[in-house]
Amino acid sequence: MFSRSARQPERPGSTIAADAVFTGNITTAGRLHIDGAVHGDVRCGELSQGAGGAVHGNIVAEAARLAGLVDGAVEAGTLALEASARITGDVLYESLGIAPGAEVEGRFRRRKGPADHGACSARAEAVRAASAGTEAAETVADPAVAAPRAPAERTPRRAARTAAKGPELFPVPAELHPDAEAAE
Repeated sequence: MFSRSARQPERPGSTIAADAVFTGNITTAGRLHIDGAVHGDVRCGELSQGAGGAVHGNIVAEAARLAGLVDGAVEAGTLALEASARITGDVLYESLGIAPGAEVEGRFRRRKGPADHGACSARAEAVRAASAGTEAAETVADPAVAAPRAPAERTPRRAARTAAKGPELFPVPAELHPDAEAAE
C-alpha cells in the first residue's frame, strides 16, 4: 500500500541557477525554478522562484510560487506569494495566497478561467470584429463589454491619479478609452 513503486515520480524541470543570468523569453510546458535572473517573459506550466530570483518581464503560468523579484505582470491559475516576494506589475489569478510581508505594486484581477485574460481583451476583440464588418460582434455575451464607456468627468484629483499611473497590463484600445472623446 505504501510502497515506493506506487508513487508517481516527480516530473523533471528546468532550473536557472543563482549565478545565472538568462536574457530572452522562456517557454516550457513543464516545471521551471528560478534562482537567478531572467530578462524576458516566462511562460510555463509550473513556476517556482527562490528568494534571490528575479524576473524582469511578464510571467504566465498554470501554477506559480513566487518568493523573489518580479518586474512585470503575473498571470497564473494558482498563485502563491511568499513573504519575500516583490512584484511591480498587475496580477491576474484564479486562486491566490499571499504571505504576510509580500509586496505588490500593481492591481489584482481575478480571472474566471484559463481563457479569461481580462475584460479589455474582450472589448478589443469586439471592436476589431465590429470594424471588420463581421457578425462576430453579435457573439459577445454582454453588450456592455463591447460598448465604450461614457467619458467620466475629469476632476483635478482624478487627473493627477491618472497621470501618475504607469503602463497598464491590460491596455484599453484608444477607441474605448474613456478620455478619447474628451481629447478630440
